[in-house]
Amino acid sequence: MYISKNEPEHFSYGDCVIKDFRTADGSVSLVVEALIVEPENSQNANFTRSYADRTTILFENGTVMKAVKEGYKKYDADDRLMEEIPDEQLDDKQTADLLSNLPEQYLYDLKGAGESEGFRNMVLGIEMKTDDITGIDADSYQILIRCGDMTVSWERYLNRV
Repeated sequence: MYISKNEPEHFSYGDCVIKDFRTADGSVSLVVEALIVEPENSQNANFTRSYADRTTILFENGTVMKAVKEGYKKYDADDRLMEEIPDEQLDDKQTADLLSNLPEQYLYDLKGAGESEGFRNMVLGIEMKTDDITGIDADSYQILIRCGDMTVSWERYLNRV
């Protein structure tokens, strides 16, 4: 088993699909597919970008602090602003609904956002699936998790990217 601790910047999340999301026993965990392990990762003996098998991302002592639906701007072909939708912080019910619908959605980013009161702040970038093949109208969200350590574990590598 490969275990990487506190190295979110040594993974690439662009292809990740969330298979499971749970909050239990004072932690937050995700199971994802198509996580890319970067060569700089302490657990990458291949020294090349490689896909990990099904992967668990555990935020120890984790709590979901807030969720934000990302806003956007639309421009016409002449670069004139046509529409602007601001970011929207979700209330508790909306956040719970979002979290329950995370399986089969995309985890496009995961990064550290500093520390506060001895805890790490981690931000998950989530893109919802859409029927539109272009993905232009897909809703995206930022989820802030406050946690202790972040542990990423997987059983084996699949292949090189």
